[in-house]
Amino acid sequence: MKTENSYKALTVLLAVLFILSGCQKENSVESPPRATLEIRFIPVINGQPLQLNQPYTNPFGETYSLSIFRFYAGRFSLGDQQSGLQKAVEGEPYYLPDLADQNSMQIAMPVEPGIYDALAFILGVDSALNVSGVQSGVLDPARGMFWTWNSGYIFTKIEGNSTASSQPNGKFEYHVGGFKNPFSAIRPMVAQLTGTDKWILGKDQTLHVDIAYDMNSFFDAHFPLRIAENAVVMTPGELAMNISLNFAGAFEIVDYSIR
Repeated sequence: MKTENSYKALTVLLAVLFILSGCQKENSVESPPRATLEIRFIPVINGQPLQLNQPYTNPFGETYSLSIFRFYAGRFSLGDQQSGLQKAVEGEPYYLPDLADQNSMQIAMPVEPGIYDALAFILGVDSALNVSGVQSGVLDPARGMFWTWNSGYIFTKIEGNSTASSQPNGKFEYHVGGFKNPFSAIRPMVAQLTGTDKWILGKDQTLHVDIAYDMNSFFDAHFPLRIAENAVVMTPGELAMNISLNFAGAFEIVDYSIR
């Protein structure tokens, strides 16, 4: 009996060691190499940082100040136009840069190392998530970017005051959204390096990209947005689509580096 019990104990011990050994081998598998994409959004006006609650003049001579400036950006990817390679960036699908929170204006996401010459993302929220009901994180309705009366998200929210507005207290409000054609306000964005320039991004390196946003172009990049004529936009439609084109036309990559 004593010998038999010892044999059973030895068998159990060997089985446990075998299982642990298998776990160790599984855990020892190296993670794939990773790099980082870091985006910094820099709102500017007349070459200076854009600030909330400061007086400005738009291209039509209308004075105004901003109280809210926030927007959705997401579905980032890096690509190589020549090979057609495109790598989706990992992390959160969407981000909500908000001028009232400077930390939110800079975002970082893991990505595969590689050779790239294009950066793509969308301004807005894709149609699938617009019809998927209430989300969490930055897509939580508590962020104030969801139309409760109309399925879908507000892609861009810009509010302020202007002497040109006929609204009470000179208020102007641009709540831009809508994902249904022909007036979709979702704006695909692609930035392409020129010539033979490439981003050669190695393991553990970070690609830093500065994207400026020119507030003057918001009023006049695609069509003339005069506060006196359109002080309030709160629903999807042709006007919201035109404003989204203005908004997209205000972005420009101004600097990048790899470290």
